[in-house]
Amino acid sequence: MLLRKDPCGIVCVTLTYAMLMHCLYVILFVMIIPLFNDNFYGTVNGVIICTLVFLAILSHGRAAYFDPGFVPLTRKLTDSPNGKITDSNNSLLKPNEEGWTACNRCEIYRPARAHHCRICKRCVRRLDHHCPWVNNCVGEFNQNIHSVVICVEACLFGIFVLTVFADQVQSIITDRSLIDTLKLDQNAQMAPQILPPKRILFRKVFGSGPMICWLCPCDFKKPSQITASVDMYHV
Repeated sequence: MLLRKDPCGIVCVTLTYAMLMHCLYVILFVMIIPLFNDNFYGTVNGVIICTLVFLAILSHGRAAYFDPGFVPLTRKLTDSPNGKITDSNNSLLKPNEEGWTACNRCEIYRPARAHHCRICKRCVRRLDHHCPWVNNCVGEFNQNIHSVVICVEACLFGIFVLTVFADQVQSIITDRSLIDTLKLDQNAQMAPQILPPKRILFRKVFGSGPMICWLCPCDFKKPSQITASVDMYHV
């Protein structure tokens, strides 16, 4: 098992685990449990989120703490008296044969497509890059796991962002914030509401400008359009 003492990598790995735990906490204890406590839909979503977080941590650990494809340090290179490169057994090495080259930093004979990583200070087979988020090189032995990490975390954070976005849309079209919903009892939550059209509710939040301007980080609401909530919200 590998553990790089690279400060940047340690910080990035810590942030990765912290973000995963925060994502799990928000989705479970802020979204699913308060809103879908006794609902089959909430149970299914909770199981999916827990499974994705478990797979993300497992894949991340596999990519971070295992051999990415280091070239063994078994054949040390030395300079022979005639200026040719030899190994520790005094056998002549041919760097250009079949793509094999000599690494002057590791002082080893390495196969084709192997490159030296200045952070790990080792040559890695099929080195793609050194990823600080796993604090390890991405090479021949862990590139597939690294791809799985990216895929799982993309799905996980995609679900997280979509969940927050859906919650915001629901808050707008029901004219009721998450805190208002949590403070109401179950009967009040199920009580019918008399609301204006959704277009008016969205314009109340985003302003009366064109819809394309809603994506612009500017406030298009005029002071005269800011009204008390009692004018828009009736139970």
